[in-house]
Amino acid sequence: MILSDLIITPLIKARESLGLALTAPKTDLNRDASIQRFEFTIELAWKTMRRILKYKGILINNPRDTIREAAKEGLVQDPKTWFFFLENRNLTSHIYNEEIAEKIYSTLPAFKIILDAFIDNILKL
Repeated sequence: MILSDLIITPLIKARESLGLALTAPKTDLNRDASIQRFEFTIELAWKTMRRILKYKGILINNPRDTIREAAKEGLVQDPKTWFFFLENRNLTSHIYNEEIAEKIYSTLPAFKIILDAFIDNILKL
């Protein structure tokens, strides 16, 4: 695959935005902003996986199957970790609960690590 065929700039910008939020001092406002940045970043990530798979002739439309296939293709390491973050994303978008927000916020540095690995794998294509 030729990287120029795959526009990943929005995903890289989303990663930078999330990283910036995660380095800011923890406040309720920053926690909520970090979670929102996580929400759109994970959406961009799985949709980028889907575009790469489509380029390879693999057509999948739902996030879980996309992640499974991305793991088979070596784009991501552990699909179960990505599923965990998808579940967290679903929690954040359907209800707001302070305790859940705190738990999800505490996992965001780990999400950033797997996101970085995914982007590194894309850049090797």
